Parts: sequence; structure tokens; C-alpha cells
Amino acid sequence: MTTQPGDAIPVTVPAPHDLITSWPEQPQQLFLLFHGAGQKPSDMLEMAQRLARQFPQGIVACVAAPHAYDEGDGFQWYSHRGERDENRTERLLPARLEFSATVRAWQRHTGLGHERTALLCFAQSATVALETVALEHDLAARLFAVAGRFDRLPEQMHQHTCIHWMHGKNDDVMPYQAAVEAGYRLRDLDADFSVDVFPETGHCVTEEMEQRIFHLLANHVPLRLWRQAMAEAGQPETPPPSPLH
Repeated sequence: MTTQPGDAIPVTVPAPHDLITSWPEQPQQLFLLFHGAGQKPSDMLEMAQRLARQFPQGIVACVAAPHAYDEGDGFQWYSHRGERDENRTERLLPARLEFSATVRAWQRHTGLGHERTALLCFAQSATVALETVALEHDLAARLFAVAGRFDRLPEQMHQHTCIHWMHGKNDDVMPYQAAVEAGYRLRDLDADFSVDVFPETGHCVTEEMEQRIFHLLANHVPLRLWRQAMAEAGQPETPPPSPLH
């Protein structure tokens, strides 16, 4: 049996603060929504309800981060108190392991593997998710990361996860330049990704972003499958549309 990072971390599914929007009798997909630091699962509920309507065969759940927020109500993956570039890595390591353990616990509980899993993450959760999928190729088929960042740009990246990164140009919490810089690195690494920067948008998930998420869920063909289909058809590989918008 292969041991995955975070397997030794106990996770309750669902946890007491998680919100389940949809759980059909014969689920085919798993959608897990993760909030930002200081928020609660209910902050992702509107998007979750829309997902449940659009994908009635999917389990849709808003998952609480595992730790109480430092500054009041809500939850967090790690503390932002005193956070600096020099100490972020040491905070992200345990958070990454807990995130991986949480996603894998949901997969075991539902019987739905990584190829049927989509993660929708905002802010701190997006940062933790980006770090995690960069190192674990079998965590999720799709990651929608809104207003996150890489701690350090990856040196290599697999194509088993489609990364869809969205960022507001007026985000004063997490500057959008982090998304643009990461986009160029991911392009150089031949990753399966898109980066969308939304003008006149701050640190939030907007209706426009949600529409983009639903469009990608319905229309994006994973890069490795597209290349495989082209090769099997004996067709020359034509470049897909630019992933940077």
C-alpha cells in the first residue's frame, strides 16, 4: 500500500463545521470548497449551491479549515500573525499535510478518487492548495485557486491537475502580480493551467469569477488528454489558446 503525505493525520468527514450542500445517492463527482482565513464554510455556500444545481450528480461540500482563527471568529490553516517571507514555508508545511489529509479523507469516505475531485479555494486555502497540488500529482483533477500564491515558484509541475488561477487586479491583500509571475513559470514548465486577472476586482470571489469557473468546468479539456487524442488521431499538435488572460 502506498503511503501518502498526511495519511497519519486524523480527519473527520464531515467535520462538525463542514456544510454539505449536495450528496446524491450515486455520486459521480466531488466538489470541495475551502474558505479564506478568518472565514467560515458558510462564506462559500452560495457558490456551493450553484454547483449543486449545475452538477446534480456531484457531492458538494464547504469544508472548514482545521484551526480557530487568531483574530476572532472563523477558521484558518495557519496563523498570519507575524507572517513573513522568511517564515511562511515552515507554516505551510503542516498546513499542506493537513490539507492533503482532508482531501484524501473525503475521497476515501465518498469513494471518489482524485480524477473525480475538483477543489475550489479562496485566499489562504488557495495558497495551501497550490503548494499541495504542486507536490502531489494524485490529489485532484482540477484546482480553482482564487487570490492565492505560491510560497516559492515550483521547479517542476505535472499535468495531472488542471490549475485555474483567478485574481483581482485591485487585490490589496494578495497582489495580483503573484499570479502573473506564477503563470509564466507554469507556462515554462508545460503545466496545465490558466491565469485570469480581473480588472476592478479586489480580494474576493465575484460573480464574474464564478461564471469563469463554471465555464472551465464545462469546457476545459485537460492538456494531457487533448495531446493524447491528437496523437491517436495522427494530427499535428496545435497550441491551445493562451493560458494567460
